[in-house]
Order: sequence, then structure tokens, then C-alpha cells
Amino acid sequence: MAKLHLDMEIECDFDLLGMGSHVGSHRMAWELNRIFGWKLAFDREIDSKIKSVETRHIVLRYCNEEEGLDIALILNRVPEGVLAPGASSLDYLLRLGHGVLASENVINRIRNSNLVTLVTFLNPEKSGALEAMFELDIYKE
Repeated sequence: MAKLHLDMEIECDFDLLGMGSHVGSHRMAWELNRIFGWKLAFDREIDSKIKSVETRHIVLRYCNEEEGLDIALILNRVPEGVLAPGASSLDYLLRLGHGVLASENVINRIRNSNLVTLVTFLNPEKSGALEAMFELDIYKE
């Protein structure tokens, strides 16, 4: 039987950064809150299954409709595995609504933090975490 290959481009309405750090997720959220004036707080845990390994990843989030901000800090690396296989060396993923990256000069401001060893722009499609990023758009009850 012939297979049908759909070639469609996925539109992401967010930018994705990867960060390396030696601190825990609550300390990283505190640092980003201090730098940007955000109010990142625990939102949920998301599940991931890569091969046969299931992992749970903490999500800290800040949404402000008036300012058009939707920011999520996701713990990428846990002892059992990673959320984004294409970014396995990075501890955190930072999902930013479009426009925040440029307007807030995010990368340069994060690089000035002593708690961050690396920050880089990621392609959401190649990171391997695209499904999890879209899952964040589903509001929890």
C-alpha cells in the first residue's frame, strides 16, 4: 500500500530558548522574575515519553494579557531523561510568545545573570519538544 506524505509547515506562535544552569527550577524562576519583573509561578507538570521512558517536567508560567506576555519556563533535564531530545545538554526551555524576545532583549539580559551558563535560540521543530510546547496551549482546569 502506498503511503501518503503530508508536507505542511507548522506555524509556531512562540520563540524557544534553551538555557544551561546549575540551579533548580524555583531559583531560576526567581532570577528571571528579578531580571524582567515577571511573576513566574508553578503551573503544571507535563509528561513526555521518549522511547519507553516516561518523564515529568515542571512548568513555571507567567501570563499577562494586558502586556501580551505568555512565558513558560520548563525543566528540560530530569534524572529519568529529557523533554527535548534535540536540546539534551540544556537544563531549561524558555517559551516566549512572539515579540517578547526582541522587545525585552531577553538573550542579552539572561546572559548577564551569574546563574546561567548558556542561553541559545532553539528551533522548536528540531528540538523534539514541539508537541509539549503545544500542550502548554491547552489550559488546565
